[in-house]
Amino acid sequence: MKKNRVLVVASLSLVALLWSCSGSKKESSTAEHNHDAMAAAKEDTSTVIKPFDNVDASVKSQLNNFLAEYFALNKTLIEDNMDGAKTAAKKLAETVQKFDMSKLVGDQMSFYHVQEAKVNQGLKAISESSDIEEIREDLSGVSEGIYSLAKAFHPNDSELYYQFCPMAKNGEGANWLSSEKEIANPYMGQRMLKCGRTQEVIAKLN
Repeated sequence: MKKNRVLVVASLSLVALLWSCSGSKKESSTAEHNHDAMAAAKEDTSTVIKPFDNVDASVKSQLNNFLAEYFALNKTLIEDNMDGAKTAAKKLAETVQKFDMSKLVGDQMSFYHVQEAKVNQGLKAISESSDIEEIREDLSGVSEGIYSLAKAFHPNDSELYYQFCPMAKNGEGANWLSSEKEIANPYMGQRMLKCGRTQEVIAKLN
């Protein structure tokens, strides 16, 4: 009886894990409901970021460079390449350091500083890490800052996809920004590449 009970518990745990990364809209468990609530909370927070008017072209160009380096970092984690991730993080940090703030006006300056701090904190942690799973966790802060910059300044010349994985950070869940609609999860890498869903699409502004 005890053996059967263990098998039942193990089976239920596996089902919950599979459903947590499912695209189904049906709530299969309390865990799935909690993940959905967490995702909704993150999505609600994102709506308070309003695009700035009159963003200088040079600001957009520089932030586009941020995006390119950030996507390169994500790609290394998708490929489970720790050394590549550290190299990509260093390159993004150098690009951020070179950012010319002289064309930021009004509230743009203070907003940029807040997001820059998030990005730099995450990149610093990545540079000091010797474990790829720690690097994946540190990516969340970088992603939050990059998403906020993209949302506020709209430097993108094509659609961006704000995506969410409920399994990231030991079940806490985390977001990332992608240039591709198809899910390729940097938090889980090759072991659960398609786990996640798109929460928001950031359109190109004319």
